[in-house]
Amino acid sequence: KLGLLNVPLFMFQERHDPVAKAAFTELSRLSGGAYCQFDSASADQLKELLKAVAIYAAGGLKALQDFSAVASSGVKLIEQQLRK
Repeated sequence: KLGLLNVPLFMFQERHDPVAKAAFTELSRLSGGAYCQFDSASADQLKELLKAVAIYAAGGLKALQDFSAVASSGVKLIEQQLRK
């Protein structure tokens, strides 16, 4: 339903759980959002991923693409998923 309402889900997963990954990936895909896994020791990575979502929410895909040009690979992954 969220995909039909144009409400993208941004799912971030700490650590590795294949069942959770499959569910989060599918929910993100169906809603038009994005999924990214991060290391539990990386608070900075999570901070950057959340910043990317805020940039997307405020400025759309173009703003995220601009941020992605100077950001980490996780942000680039989010941007690539949203372009699909």
